[in-house]
Amino acid sequence: MKDLHPIDWSETGYYISDRALVLTGCDSAVLGITDEGLLCYSYELLIDAFVSSEDMTPEEAREWVEFNVLRLQGNGGYFQVVYTDI
Repeated sequence: MKDLHPIDWSETGYYISDRALVLTGCDSAVLGITDEGLLCYSYELLIDAFVSSEDMTPEEAREWVEFNVLRLQGNGGYFQVVYTDI
């Protein structure tokens, strides 16, 4: 599920905050946009994006997302992650 045609968020007609963090190569994991103009990502689709684009195993991708992506939220990252496979 590679991002063959990344989304140009400046041309979508939606409000994207200047502070919004856009995860490169993860447009296929975007579920929507919050009222504050932040991108909302699916946890499961983030893992899928890294499996397909970086040739990681699902476990490697899960570790990558946990260690490198989710930590960005705790450091003032301006995006949301939704867990849908509960």
